Amino acid sequence: MNIQQLKCFVSLAETLNFSTTADKLHLTQPAVSHNIKSLEHELGIVLLVRNKRSVKLTVAGESFYDDIEGLLFRLDQSILKSKRLSEQYESTLVIGYTETIFEKKVLPDVIKRFKERYPKIQIQLRKSNLTREKEDLLNQKFDIIFTTEDNLGKDSHFCFYPVYKGSYVCVLPHNHPLANERELTIEQLDHQFLIFFDEHQSPPTLKRIQRIIAEQCPASMYTYGDSVNTIHTMIKSDLGISVLPNFVIVQDQEITFVPLSPSEEVVYGIACLRSEERLEVKQWISILKQLFS
Repeated sequence: MNIQQLKCFVSLAETLNFSTTADKLHLTQPAVSHNIKSLEHELGIVLLVRNKRSVKLTVAGESFYDDIEGLLFRLDQSILKSKRLSEQYESTLVIGYTETIFEKKVLPDVIKRFKERYPKIQIQLRKSNLTREKEDLLNQKFDIIFTTEDNLGKDSHFCFYPVYKGSYVCVLPHNHPLANERELTIEQLDHQFLIFFDEHQSPPTLKRIQRIIAEQCPASMYTYGDSVNTIHTMIKSDLGISVLPNFVIVQDQEITFVPLSPSEEVVYGIACLRSEERLEVKQWISILKQLFS
């Protein structure tokens, strides 16, 4: 089965005339007939009943037309869109981000500056997962990722450019009994309802901190959130408290941050392959460095 066969069928289903379909598709009538017979043979069903006077769709043909016509339309639109993008842009830069508050504040300004300088380069933003970021970079799913330094470790395949140094804090509802403390120790989290970040999406340091908390706070109750936004909502709903980097969640009237003691630094930034030679990647890194140097 190929696209030409499907286009011949869709056109013939609409015109019910071999001659009109042949003219519309710039084919000969025998070519149209051959495409329809080949399609029916490959599908193993009769799509059209034709004689010297008329062409009619079978019940199976009507059903197949209803399904395939929309697919072909979307295919044509996708091809047209791709051609327009190809004419408008010289290349594409794919950025992997994790929806932190820091990214939400920084990315719009970086993208605007980049577009002003390099209007022929298309920017695509795609949500990434911390635990798969290295693999996704190696597989070239992303050109650049926002990540933490500890997530990359000492892997020589990657270059890391720090843009922000933060720390781990306790995130609490503003009316929580511990919200007025100047700092909190892990021991003070015992007997609390705790919200852990899903380990499948956590940087190594946060995984380690959460496991230490679990060991040292045996009387605490635990639940999990699979995203920063989910944990934010859970905290505001008085479902518990959490330990997170101070740049991933917004502080508002209903939420308070209290430093965790002993304090642990977390470095956030962007990374790319060390072997990366594309000019647009270097241009993006250059703009980010200018903003945070």
